[in-house]
Amino acid sequence: MSSETIGYDRYRVMVEASPAAILIVGADGLVLYANRETERLFGYAREELVGRSVDLLTPAVIRRRHAAFRRMYYAEPCRRLMGVGREIRARRRDGGEFPVEIGLAPLVTERGLLVTATILDMSERRQAEQAFAASVAELERANERLVQFAYVASLDLQQPLAEIAAQSTRLEAAMAAGECDAIRQASARMRHAAIGARKLVEDLLTYARTIYGDQQLEVLELREEVQFSLAELAQSIAAGETRLEVDIPAAAFLGDRAQFACLMQNVVANAIKYRKPGRPAEVTIAATLEEGAIHLSIVDKGVGFAQEFAQHIFEPFSRPESDVEYAGTGIELAICKSIADRHGWEISVESRPGDGTAFRFAIPTLFAPTL
Repeated sequence: MSSETIGYDRYRVMVEASPAAILIVGADGLVLYANRETERLFGYAREELVGRSVDLLTPAVIRRRHAAFRRMYYAEPCRRLMGVGREIRARRRDGGEFPVEIGLAPLVTERGLLVTATILDMSERRQAEQAFAASVAELERANERLVQFAYVASLDLQQPLAEIAAQSTRLEAAMAAGECDAIRQASARMRHAAIGARKLVEDLLTYARTIYGDQQLEVLELREEVQFSLAELAQSIAAGETRLEVDIPAAAFLGDRAQFACLMQNVVANAIKYRKPGRPAEVTIAATLEEGAIHLSIVDKGVGFAQEFAQHIFEPFSRPESDVEYAGTGIELAICKSIADRHGWEISVESRPGDGTAFRFAIPTLFAPTL
Protein backbone atom coordinates (compact mmCIF):
# COMPACT_ATOMS: atom_id res chain seq x y z
CA MET A 1 0.00 0.00 0.00
CA SER A 2 1.37 3.42 -0.93
CA SER A 3 2.00 6.04 1.73
CA GLU A 4 -0.10 8.38 -0.37
CA THR A 5 -3.29 6.49 0.64
CA ILE A 6 -3.02 7.29 4.38
CA GLY A 7 -4.72 10.65 4.10
CA TYR A 8 -2.56 12.78 6.40
CA ASP A 9 -1.20 15.21 3.83
CA ARG A 10 -1.56 18.20 6.13
CA TYR A 11 0.95 16.60 8.54
CA ARG A 12 3.32 15.24 5.93
CA VAL A 13 5.62 18.28 5.69
CA MET A 14 6.02 18.40 9.44
CA VAL A 15 6.60 14.65 9.70
CA GLU A 16 9.12 14.66 6.85
CA ALA A 17 11.11 17.39 8.62
CA SER A 18 11.17 15.50 11.93
CA PRO A 19 14.63 14.58 13.33
CA ALA A 20 13.08 11.31 14.57
CA ALA A 21 12.20 8.29 12.48
CA ILE A 22 8.40 8.03 12.21
CA LEU A 23 6.47 4.97 11.08
CA ILE A 24 2.73 4.40 10.74
CA VAL A 25 1.84 0.74 11.16
CA GLY A 26 -1.45 -1.03 10.64
CA ALA A 27 -3.10 -3.61 12.92
CA ASP A 28 -1.55 -6.36 10.79
CA GLY A 29 1.93 -5.05 11.57
CA LEU A 30 2.55 -3.82 8.02
CA VAL A 31 4.26 -0.48 7.50
CA LEU A 32 1.95 2.07 5.87
CA TYR A 33 4.23 5.09 6.02
CA ALA A 34 7.90 5.89 6.71
CA ASN A 35 9.42 9.36 6.77
CA ARG A 36 12.77 10.54 5.43
CA GLU A 37 14.60 10.07 8.74
CA THR A 38 13.51 6.42 8.78
CA GLU A 39 15.29 5.94 5.48
CA ARG A 40 18.46 7.53 6.82
CA LEU A 41 18.40 5.71 10.14
CA PHE A 42 17.63 2.20 8.90
CA GLY A 43 19.16 2.28 5.42
CA TYR A 44 15.95 1.26 3.63
CA ALA A 45 14.17 3.27 0.95
CA ARG A 46 10.63 3.87 2.14
CA GLU A 47 9.34 1.90 -0.86
CA GLU A 48 11.17 -1.12 0.55
CA LEU A 49 9.45 -0.74 3.93
CA VAL A 50 5.87 0.13 2.97
CA GLY A 51 3.81 -3.04 2.80
CA ARG A 52 6.31 -5.10 4.80
CA SER A 53 6.19 -6.13 8.45
CA VAL A 54 7.65 -3.68 10.96
CA ASP A 55 9.32 -6.74 12.54
CA LEU A 56 11.91 -6.35 9.79
CA LEU A 57 13.46 -3.53 11.84
CA THR A 58 13.97 -5.66 14.96
CA PRO A 59 16.99 -7.91 15.69
CA ALA A 60 16.51 -11.47 14.48
CA VAL A 61 16.86 -12.93 17.98
CA ILE A 62 13.75 -11.12 19.23
CA ARG A 63 11.72 -10.98 16.02
CA ARG A 64 9.32 -13.76 17.00
CA ARG A 65 8.78 -12.29 20.47
CA HIS A 66 8.32 -8.83 18.96
CA ALA A 67 5.44 -10.09 16.85
CA ALA A 68 3.78 -11.42 20.01
CA PHE A 69 4.36 -8.14 21.87
CA ARG A 70 2.92 -6.24 18.94
CA ARG A 71 -0.28 -8.31 19.03
CA MET A 72 -0.57 -7.74 22.79
CA TYR A 73 -0.22 -4.01 22.27
CA TYR A 74 -2.96 -3.91 19.65
CA ALA A 75 -5.23 -5.74 22.06
CA GLU A 76 -4.87 -2.86 24.56
CA PRO A 77 -3.47 0.13 22.65
CA CYS A 78 -2.26 3.17 24.59
CA ARG A 79 0.40 5.85 24.49
CA ARG A 80 3.65 4.21 25.55
CA LEU A 81 7.35 5.05 25.73
CA MET A 82 9.77 2.13 25.41
CA GLY A 83 13.51 1.98 25.90
CA VAL A 84 13.67 4.05 29.09
CA GLY A 85 15.16 2.07 31.96
CA ARG A 86 15.97 -0.90 29.75
CA GLU A 87 17.68 -1.11 26.41
CA ILE A 88 15.75 -1.77 23.23
CA ARG A 89 17.69 -2.36 20.03
CA ALA A 90 16.74 -1.94 16.40
CA ARG A 91 18.29 -3.41 13.27
CA ARG A 92 19.56 -1.60 10.18
CA ARG A 93 19.45 -2.97 6.69
CA ASP A 94 23.16 -3.89 6.89
CA GLY A 95 22.51 -5.99 10.00
CA GLY A 96 23.97 -3.48 12.42
CA GLU A 97 22.07 -2.98 15.68
CA PHE A 98 21.71 0.17 17.76
CA PRO A 99 19.83 1.27 20.91
CA VAL A 100 16.58 3.16 20.48
CA GLU A 101 13.75 4.76 22.38
CA ILE A 102 10.33 4.25 20.83
CA GLY A 103 7.17 6.21 21.43
CA LEU A 104 3.92 4.50 20.46
CA ALA A 105 0.65 6.36 19.90
CA PRO A 106 -2.57 4.64 18.74
CA LEU A 107 -4.81 6.38 16.23
CA VAL A 108 -8.36 5.26 15.40
CA THR A 109 -9.23 6.02 11.76
CA GLU A 110 -11.79 5.03 9.19
CA ARG A 111 -9.32 2.39 8.10
CA GLY A 112 -9.18 0.98 11.60
CA LEU A 113 -6.56 1.18 14.32
CA LEU A 114 -3.20 2.57 13.27
CA VAL A 115 -0.11 3.10 15.43
CA THR A 116 2.44 5.86 15.04
CA ALA A 117 5.93 4.81 16.15
CA THR A 118 8.46 7.56 16.80
CA ILE A 119 12.01 6.14 16.94
CA LEU A 120 15.05 7.93 18.36
CA ASP A 121 18.62 6.67 17.88
CA MET A 122 20.18 6.53 21.37
CA SER A 123 23.69 5.51 20.26
CA GLU A 124 25.37 8.82 21.09
CA ARG A 125 23.56 9.14 24.40
CA ARG A 126 24.47 5.59 25.40
CA GLN A 127 28.11 6.23 24.47
CA ALA A 128 28.08 9.40 26.55
CA GLU A 129 26.50 7.53 29.46
CA GLN A 130 29.09 4.77 29.21
CA ALA A 131 31.93 7.29 29.03
CA PHE A 132 30.51 9.09 32.07
CA ALA A 133 30.10 5.83 33.97
CA ALA A 134 33.68 4.86 33.08
CA SER A 135 34.92 8.24 34.30
CA VAL A 136 33.03 7.87 37.56
CA ALA A 137 34.36 4.34 38.02
CA GLU A 138 37.92 5.50 37.35
CA LEU A 139 37.49 8.38 39.78
CA GLU A 140 36.23 5.97 42.43
CA ARG A 141 39.20 3.67 41.81
CA ALA A 142 41.54 6.64 42.02
CA ASN A 143 39.97 7.72 45.28
CA GLU A 144 40.32 4.21 46.67
CA ARG A 145 43.98 4.13 45.65
CA LEU A 146 44.59 7.50 47.25
CA VAL A 147 42.86 6.50 50.49
CA GLN A 148 44.94 3.34 50.70
CA PHE A 149 48.00 5.27 49.62
CA ALA A 150 47.53 8.02 52.21
CA TYR A 151 47.16 5.44 54.97
CA VAL A 152 50.27 3.49 54.03
CA ALA A 153 52.23 6.66 53.27
CA SER A 154 51.48 8.04 56.72
CA LEU A 155 52.92 4.87 58.24
CA ASP A 156 56.05 4.99 56.07
CA LEU A 157 56.62 8.66 56.84
CA GLN A 158 56.57 7.91 60.54
CA GLN A 159 59.79 5.91 60.28
CA PRO A 160 62.13 8.71 59.08
CA LEU A 161 60.37 11.24 61.32
CA ALA A 162 60.80 8.96 64.33
CA GLU A 163 64.45 8.48 63.38
CA ILE A 164 64.99 12.24 63.19
CA ALA A 165 63.36 12.71 66.60
CA ALA A 166 65.43 9.93 68.16
CA GLN A 167 68.70 11.21 66.68
CA SER A 168 67.93 14.76 67.81
CA THR A 169 67.72 13.45 71.38
CA ARG A 170 71.05 11.64 70.96
CA LEU A 171 72.53 14.77 69.42
CA GLU A 172 71.55 16.87 72.41
CA ALA A 173 73.04 14.33 74.81
CA ALA A 174 76.24 14.07 72.78
CA MET A 175 76.60 17.85 72.60
CA ALA A 176 76.10 18.13 76.38
CA ALA A 177 78.80 15.49 76.92
CA GLY A 178 81.11 16.97 74.28
CA GLU A 179 81.33 13.64 72.38
CA CYS A 180 82.33 14.71 68.87
CA ASP A 181 82.06 11.25 67.28
CA ALA A 182 78.54 10.76 68.67
CA ILE A 183 77.57 14.23 67.44
CA ARG A 184 78.76 13.42 63.92
CA GLN A 185 76.97 10.05 63.90
CA ALA A 186 73.66 11.50 65.11
CA SER A 187 73.91 14.37 62.62
CA ALA A 188 74.62 11.97 59.73
CA ARG A 189 71.68 9.74 60.66
CA MET A 190 69.36 12.74 60.92
CA ARG A 191 70.49 13.91 57.48
CA HIS A 192 69.97 10.45 56.01
CA ALA A 193 66.46 10.20 57.48
CA ALA A 194 65.57 13.70 56.26
CA ILE A 195 66.76 12.90 52.72
CA GLY A 196 64.71 9.68 52.78
CA ALA A 197 61.62 11.57 53.95
CA ARG A 198 62.07 14.18 51.23
CA LYS A 199 62.42 11.47 48.55
CA LEU A 200 59.29 9.80 49.85
CA VAL A 201 57.33 13.06 49.70
CA GLU A 202 58.57 13.67 46.14
CA ASP A 203 57.40 10.20 45.11
CA LEU A 204 54.08 10.79 46.83
CA LEU A 205 53.57 13.95 44.81
CA THR A 206 54.55 12.15 41.61
CA TYR A 207 52.09 9.37 42.34
CA ALA A 208 49.29 11.83 43.09
CA ARG A 209 49.98 13.69 39.82
CA THR A 210 49.76 10.46 37.82
CA ILE A 211 46.31 9.87 39.31
CA TYR A 212 44.80 13.36 39.15
CA GLY A 213 47.23 15.60 37.29
CA ASP A 214 46.73 16.91 33.77
CA GLN A 215 48.14 14.90 30.89
CA GLN A 216 49.86 16.49 27.92
CA LEU A 217 49.00 13.90 25.27
CA GLU A 218 50.90 14.07 22.01
CA VAL A 219 52.06 11.78 19.23
CA LEU A 220 55.30 10.11 20.34
CA GLU A 221 57.79 7.97 18.43
CA LEU A 222 58.56 4.83 20.42
CA ARG A 223 62.22 4.41 19.54
CA GLU A 224 63.04 8.06 20.27
CA GLU A 225 61.17 8.07 23.59
CA VAL A 226 62.88 4.89 24.79
CA GLN A 227 66.31 6.32 23.92
CA PHE A 228 65.43 9.58 25.67
CA SER A 229 64.32 7.71 28.78
CA LEU A 230 67.50 5.64 28.92
CA ALA A 231 69.69 8.72 28.48
CA GLU A 232 68.35 9.99 31.80
CA LEU A 233 69.55 6.73 33.42
CA ALA A 234 73.00 6.75 31.81
CA GLN A 235 74.80 7.38 35.08
CA SER A 236 72.99 4.58 36.92
CA ILE A 237 73.50 2.19 34.01
CA ALA A 238 77.22 2.94 33.88
CA ALA A 239 77.66 2.72 37.66
CA GLY A 240 76.09 -0.73 37.79
CA GLU A 241 77.89 -1.97 34.65
CA THR A 242 74.46 -2.83 33.30
CA ARG A 243 74.32 -4.96 30.17
CA LEU A 244 71.52 -3.41 28.17
CA GLU A 245 70.03 -4.68 24.91
CA VAL A 246 67.47 -2.59 23.05
CA ASP A 247 65.44 -3.76 20.04
CA ILE A 248 62.71 -1.24 19.33
CA PRO A 249 60.89 -0.80 15.99
CA ALA A 250 59.74 2.56 14.70
CA ALA A 251 56.15 3.13 15.80
CA ALA A 252 53.98 6.02 16.93
CA PHE A 253 51.63 6.18 19.88
CA LEU A 254 49.69 8.74 21.87
CA GLY A 255 51.03 9.54 25.32
CA ASP A 256 52.35 12.01 27.85
CA ARG A 257 56.11 12.30 27.19
CA ALA A 258 57.12 12.95 30.79
CA GLN A 259 54.96 10.15 32.16
CA PHE A 260 56.18 7.62 29.58
CA ALA A 261 59.78 8.53 30.48
CA CYS A 262 58.95 8.11 34.17
CA LEU A 263 57.43 4.69 33.51
CA MET A 264 60.45 3.48 31.51
CA GLN A 265 62.96 4.86 33.99
CA ASN A 266 61.22 3.33 37.00
CA VAL A 267 61.02 -0.15 35.47
CA VAL A 268 64.62 -0.12 34.21
CA ALA A 269 65.86 1.30 37.51
CA ASN A 270 63.94 -1.47 39.27
CA ALA A 271 65.76 -4.05 37.13
CA ILE A 272 69.12 -2.50 37.95
CA LYS A 273 68.31 -2.34 41.67
CA TYR A 274 67.17 -5.96 41.94
CA ARG A 275 70.14 -7.46 40.07
CA LYS A 276 71.84 -10.52 41.50
CA PRO A 277 74.42 -9.61 44.17
CA GLY A 278 77.93 -9.12 42.80
CA ARG A 279 76.77 -9.25 39.17
CA PRO A 280 75.86 -6.54 36.68
CA ALA A 281 72.21 -6.17 35.73
CA GLU A 282 71.17 -7.70 32.40
CA VAL A 283 68.20 -5.93 30.85
CA THR A 284 66.53 -6.46 27.47
CA ILE A 285 64.07 -3.89 26.13
CA ALA A 286 62.16 -5.07 23.08
CA ALA A 287 58.91 -4.37 21.28
CA THR A 288 56.79 -5.96 18.58
CA LEU A 289 53.81 -4.64 16.63
CA GLU A 290 50.75 -6.88 16.64
CA GLU A 291 47.07 -6.24 15.96
CA GLY A 292 47.26 -2.48 16.27
CA ALA A 293 49.26 -2.48 19.50
CA ILE A 294 52.85 -2.05 20.60
CA HIS A 295 53.85 -4.96 22.84
CA LEU A 296 56.71 -3.57 24.88
CA SER A 297 58.71 -5.79 27.24
CA ILE A 298 61.44 -5.00 29.76
CA VAL A 299 63.08 -8.24 30.87
CA ASP A 300 65.89 -8.64 33.41
CA LYS A 301 67.88 -11.55 34.81
CA GLY A 302 67.80 -10.34 38.38
CA VAL A 303 66.74 -11.93 41.63
CA GLY A 304 63.07 -12.19 40.63
CA PHE A 305 60.26 -13.01 43.02
CA ALA A 306 57.49 -15.54 43.52
CA GLN A 307 54.72 -15.10 40.93
CA GLU A 308 52.16 -15.02 43.75
CA PHE A 309 53.50 -11.58 44.61
CA ALA A 310 52.72 -10.26 41.12
CA GLN A 311 49.24 -9.12 42.19
CA HIS A 312 50.83 -6.91 44.88
CA ILE A 313 53.92 -5.63 43.07
CA PHE A 314 52.13 -2.51 41.81
CA GLU A 315 50.71 -1.55 45.20
CA PRO A 316 52.40 1.38 46.97
CA PHE A 317 55.22 0.40 49.32
CA SER A 318 55.02 -3.30 48.40
CA ARG A 319 58.34 -5.12 48.18
CA PRO A 320 59.08 -8.83 47.74
CA GLU A 321 60.52 -10.55 50.77
CA SER A 322 64.30 -10.44 50.70
CA ASP A 323 67.30 -10.77 53.03
CA VAL A 324 68.83 -7.78 51.24
CA GLU A 325 67.69 -4.23 51.97
CA TYR A 326 67.19 -2.32 48.71
CA ALA A 327 67.11 1.43 48.25
CA GLY A 328 63.98 3.25 47.15
CA THR A 329 60.64 4.24 48.59
CA GLY A 330 58.67 1.25 47.29
CA ILE A 331 56.30 3.43 45.29
CA GLU A 332 58.08 3.41 41.92
CA LEU A 333 56.09 0.53 40.41
CA ALA A 334 52.82 1.92 41.77
CA ILE A 335 53.61 5.06 39.78
CA CYS A 336 54.11 2.90 36.66
CA LYS A 337 50.74 1.22 37.18
CA SER A 338 49.00 4.55 37.64
CA ILE A 339 50.60 5.94 34.46
CA ALA A 340 49.54 2.87 32.46
CA ASP A 341 45.99 3.02 33.83
CA ARG A 342 45.62 6.73 33.00
CA HIS A 343 46.67 6.03 29.41
CA GLY A 344 44.55 2.90 29.06
CA TRP A 345 47.64 0.71 28.55
CA GLU A 346 47.77 -2.88 29.71
CA ILE A 347 50.53 -3.75 32.17
CA SER A 348 51.55 -7.14 33.54
CA VAL A 349 54.53 -8.80 35.20
CA GLU A 350 55.95 -12.31 35.23
CA SER A 351 58.73 -13.48 37.53
CA ARG A 352 60.42 -16.45 39.17
CA PRO A 353 62.90 -16.39 42.04
CA GLY A 354 66.43 -16.45 40.64
CA ASP A 355 65.25 -16.23 37.01
CA GLY A 356 64.49 -12.52 36.72
CA THR A 357 61.41 -10.49 35.93
CA ALA A 358 59.54 -9.46 32.77
CA PHE A 359 57.35 -6.35 32.66
CA ARG A 360 55.04 -6.20 29.65
CA PHE A 361 52.95 -3.35 28.24
CA ALA A 362 50.35 -3.22 25.46
CA ILE A 363 50.12 0.28 23.99
CA PRO A 364 47.72 1.11 21.10
CA THR A 365 49.77 2.22 18.09
CA LEU A 366 48.80 5.02 15.73
CA PHE A 367 50.89 3.75 12.85
CA ALA A 368 54.08 1.85 12.17
CA PRO A 369 56.37 3.62 9.67
CA THR A 370 57.89 1.47 6.96
CA LEU A 371 61.66 1.98 6.95
